[in-house]
Amino acid sequence: MFDDRASVATAAGMRLAQAGVRWDVVKVRRFLGLQAIEHIEQPGAVAVDPHSPEPMLYFFVPAGTLADWDVPDTRALNSTECTTHVVLPPGHREAPPGPYWLLPPSCGLTPTDTLHRALERALHRPDPHPHFRIDTAAMRADAAQLIGDAAELPESTVLPQLVQRLRGHLMVLVPHVEDRMRAFARTAETRLVAQVTVGEAQRRLNSVPGLTFISEIKHAQTLARSVEALCRHAEVPTHTVAKAPAPTVGVVQQ
Repeated sequence: MFDDRASVATAAGMRLAQAGVRWDVVKVRRFLGLQAIEHIEQPGAVAVDPHSPEPMLYFFVPAGTLADWDVPDTRALNSTECTTHVVLPPGHREAPPGPYWLLPPSCGLTPTDTLHRALERALHRPDPHPHFRIDTAAMRADAAQLIGDAAELPESTVLPQLVQRLRGHLMVLVPHVEDRMRAFARTAETRLVAQVTVGEAQRRLNSVPGLTFISEIKHAQTLARSVEALCRHAEVPTHTVAKAPAPTVGVVQQ
């Protein structure tokens, strides 16, 4: 189980806890971590730091299990060599601003061997462009629960899990679409529209819903619309698209 009893309260509801006492931590780049989660049937608690030079995920695993950790592009945080402290978001925080929980503490710890295998599988995937494919059908199915023709108001107990999945889809889709759009000329309409869609998705990811159930539903629906829109961009074929001609007078290159 996840245990933060030894942590110390800091500003804004954050807590400071030493790794290697009740659990160890694996620090992973956000995109790699999200791919790894797809290979874990029941992942444990995962925290997000959106303010590093690159957003990072923190996987919590049983204490004392990272002595021989050797996965590339990841970092083991424990007390083997020196004391390492980790900032824990408030237990209820599931969205920015600041660090937040992608998967809450109630999910417990991820078995170290399970995380190791998942990261190795994610690392051996092909590069995202041009051969990497994501499951847009599954993403669209989640979005359709909120904005589809047959969508019904979800139960309050189901909504948080659905929102987490939508957020996870957007975290995968945003960099994926950005990468794919590099195949288009900078002034191509498809690329320009995708840039607007990505920007809107990022703003929605950083937004915080109101306190009422209706406001939470509306927030979830905006996430679903961004998922649907980005799926369309993710499915645009790039290998048949010719580069647009050089920009004419009055067109600003980005």
